[in-house]
Amino acid sequence: MGETVVIAPTTRNEGHGKFVLDVDEEGVVKKGNFLSMVTVRGFEKFLVGRSMEFAPVATSRFCGLCPPTHATASSEAIERSIGLSPPHHGVLLRELCNIGNHLHDHPLQQVLILPDFVKDPEKTKEALTRIQKMRRIGQYICSVTGGEAIHSPYIRVGGMYTNISEAARDKLSEMLGEYRQYHEAQSRFMEEAFEAADVPPGLGVNDVDMMATDLIFGRSDVFASDYYPYYSELLPANYYGKDIGVEACTRIPMLQGKIVEVGPVARLWKFKGWREKGTMALNRARLTEITLRIERGLDILRELNTRAHTLNRPVSYGIGRLGIGVNEAPRGTNVHITRVEDGRITFYKAMPATMWNIATIGKSTEGFHYKWAQWVMRSYDPCISCATHMIVMHDGRVIEERFV
Repeated sequence: MGETVVIAPTTRNEGHGKFVLDVDEEGVVKKGNFLSMVTVRGFEKFLVGRSMEFAPVATSRFCGLCPPTHATASSEAIERSIGLSPPHHGVLLRELCNIGNHLHDHPLQQVLILPDFVKDPEKTKEALTRIQKMRRIGQYICSVTGGEAIHSPYIRVGGMYTNISEAARDKLSEMLGEYRQYHEAQSRFMEEAFEAADVPPGLGVNDVDMMATDLIFGRSDVFASDYYPYYSELLPANYYGKDIGVEACTRIPMLQGKIVEVGPVARLWKFKGWREKGTMALNRARLTEITLRIERGLDILRELNTRAHTLNRPVSYGIGRLGIGVNEAPRGTNVHITRVEDGRITFYKAMPATMWNIATIGKSTEGFHYKWAQWVMRSYDPCISCATHMIVMHDGRVIEERFV
């Protein structure tokens, strides 16, 4: 007879997670469930009725790891609702700000997995020193382009609040070159650690489909045409079952009735012909993504006209049209959907990257001993704090509050 193994809280991840794993007599996972245990947030409710300009400010506070992606997706959702197009160089600066966030965030995942792969304290210290130098540069890019190291207030509806100076452009180019040197050394270090690790072949490999809209920045039009028509979602009780789902705090999004995977492997799978899956593929994919983002950042700085206009003002304030904004966050496709009428939010919905991956993480533990479950989870680097909730209304009365 098998049993149920519960791992709670999970460790070395952002937010509060929980595994509920059905295992056989040898501890091999037959059914894997990964749950968000983050408490109710409520962003989607308190945005309704507020000024449209408030949405990027508020959603960038979902968490402290990747605020630029939420400010960007939120701004673009609003722009598409009211029919506003940002200037080209404003979009370039947005992309550069988000690249800075990726270059700050991707190395953090290496901090979280280092104890799994590196046991030598001196080598760990060496790697952490390098990682923190990389993250400092990434956050500096966010500060210069976004106006602040964390919440990027320069990301506005209509583009970017201001351009950067020629001196700033030269400085960022220099720092990206410095970053590349650190990254090349760190990539060699991590590859050696990966090669030496006794990880079972095939760990984390799943059969779910991949979803991505772009290799680096994100394409709202691609999500709107290729994915949104096939989107649906389940409440956690309907996906996990009532006994488990009553604790979960995240909706389960699906395409054509099936869960999907988003993130580094999905992007490389869709746009670079990558054909590896699983835990080690995810860990290695982040190293590849960092290289791609360094090069793209340098390309943007070469193209950027520092005297160009970066912000367009609205000429219309919305008639309630649906607007979909998408950004490829460090952890995967981040989707914000809104309706704006007379400058006010009348509907808001966010589907951050980890929401798409929550169910996939659980499924990816299946077929291996439960001791590997957290290795699988850390390869996805879940940011669980972006979970939300909804209130079920009937005739204007709250009849049930559900964690979703």
